[in-house]
Amino acid sequence: MDSNLRRSMLRYYNERAPEYDEAFVLGTGTASIPDPNVFRSEATGLAAIVQRFAHGRLIDLACGTAFWLPHYAPHCSGMVLFDQSDRMLDEGRKKITALGIADRCSLLCGDFFDYEFGQGAYDCALAGFFLSHLTDAQERVVFDRLKSMLVSSGRFLILDSAWSTERARFNAKIERQRRELNDGTRFDIYKRYLDQQDIAGWATQYGVTVAVEHFGVAFCAVSGRFTDGISASNA
Repeated sequence: MDSNLRRSMLRYYNERAPEYDEAFVLGTGTASIPDPNVFRSEATGLAAIVQRFAHGRLIDLACGTAFWLPHYAPHCSGMVLFDQSDRMLDEGRKKITALGIADRCSLLCGDFFDYEFGQGAYDCALAGFFLSHLTDAQERVVFDRLKSMLVSSGRFLILDSAWSTERARFNAKIERQRRELNDGTRFDIYKRYLDQQDIAGWATQYGVTVAVEHFGVAFCAVSGRFTDGISASNA
């Protein structure tokens, strides 16, 4: 992915922060599948999965506006919300205040690929709609970092965009995608949809066991853990 596209993506998510949640509550704001009911109904299912998954010390990677926070906060002793966009984190801060959980939450702003995460610092990690904006090489780094930041019994949950027959009517599986804000401003982003084969490949590539919690028309949810102490970079 070239640097211009990465900068465009960061600008897009900064500007989209106030309207980002509309993708889940209204079913709008994305570049594919015109029926908003698909996104709304599947987002409800993902929320239930997040609620069942969360426990202990949780890190929410690429947390965006912290949309999933109300679903995992009741089950966690401590939470770190991490994102590269300061405006996304501003939206997350509003949710923290509204829920009255500032004593259990911290916000971190940084580039995932440059940040030094604590080793064995978390019991679980949530990565929501992050992998689909990364190249294969960047994905490998993500799994390597997850292996390091989680305790040995730690689990991860990946929520992301699914590659489905319906999706294929409107998008390519990997593409430079045009996104438009409510005011008509347009940005280009990199998008890579996940299919069942991609998910199955993680086992051999990264030394993990995974369970597909949901694979729908629009979204997928995959939970997992590392199995043998092999880091993703050596898998």
